[in-house]
Amino acid sequence: MTTFTFIDTIQKLETAAKEWRKEKVLAIDLECENNLHHYGSYLALIQISSKTNHWILDLLVLKEVDSLVKILQNSKIQKVFHDVGFDFRILHHQLKCRPKNIFDTQVAALLLGRTELGLGSLFEHYLKLKKESKFQMADWTKRPLATDMLEYAIKDTKYLIEIRDLLIEDLKKKNRFEWAEEEFKYIENKNVEYKEGGYKDITGYKAMEPHERATLKRLFILREKLAKKVDRPVHFILATKKIVSFSIRPPKNLLEWRKMREVHPVVRNYAKEFYEEIQKGKKESITVSLSTKKHYTPAQKEKLKQLLELREKIGTKLHLPKHLILSKDQMHDITVTGTFDSLRSWQKKLVE
Repeated sequence: MTTFTFIDTIQKLETAAKEWRKEKVLAIDLECENNLHHYGSYLALIQISSKTNHWILDLLVLKEVDSLVKILQNSKIQKVFHDVGFDFRILHHQLKCRPKNIFDTQVAALLLGRTELGLGSLFEHYLKLKKESKFQMADWTKRPLATDMLEYAIKDTKYLIEIRDLLIEDLKKKNRFEWAEEEFKYIENKNVEYKEGGYKDITGYKAMEPHERATLKRLFILREKLAKKVDRPVHFILATKKIVSFSIRPPKNLLEWRKMREVHPVVRNYAKEFYEEIQKGKKESITVSLSTKKHYTPAQKEKLKQLLELREKIGTKLHLPKHLILSKDQMHDITVTGTFDSLRSWQKKLVE
């Protein structure tokens, strides 16, 4: 069993922060509620490990975490994450925090040409350990948390620094460590914004009739309001497929709403509101402008073709995913501007 300190008071946080400030590297992992059991996305726990000690922070209890934010933004301490994508967005959204001096073990594995990028895969490959998955879909907002859930949570950071060290060894063997350092710096400065999907993001929205889009918008907003009211994920209230279907072929009358099955009870309780929103939507319209397709000159088309071929050739030779060598946006930029300014240094060396 792993010994860890559970932090649920400001005093405990301040004591831990004094220890963190002495470290050169810390492993970080988050447990969040992400519209799985409740309404919305927010932090529940943050796990932190040094090479010798471990901590779990209860973010549902701690309302003031400036000491933690200062550690995450301290460029003298490296923070090891696995797949920073969502972590960075939720940290920025909830704590207004942009971690500095990071090492992403997933990015490192990607640069090594690994195809299996999950943390469990790295556990097995480097440490011959099997990562448990029984709490992968757990509700981390429950209190008190069971001891075995906390033990599961801390294991994600317990071995992360050791895995980092082994990844660095492999990166240096392949002369790709500088690539990784550049990628980490790029990630640090990349724009991060947490955004819930809106009604405009629903598949099929643009293909709808104007009044159907208006109806969809109204149903979407009402579903959001009720999901927040009963603290349940929006898809528990009314499936998105049903919202799309009802926007095109709505229930005929109020009675159909009141007897509706395969929906949360709150839908039947608010049957009148759903019925009225559809009636309003029928009288409204939302128009959309179709996105303009990128048009290239014959010379630009030839340049793009050459870039695609080059990307394929380099990817095959180095066993790297194509998008890592050149992304679609980068190829478009090169094709239009004729420069390689959008590339990182290591990418330029490969393609110029």
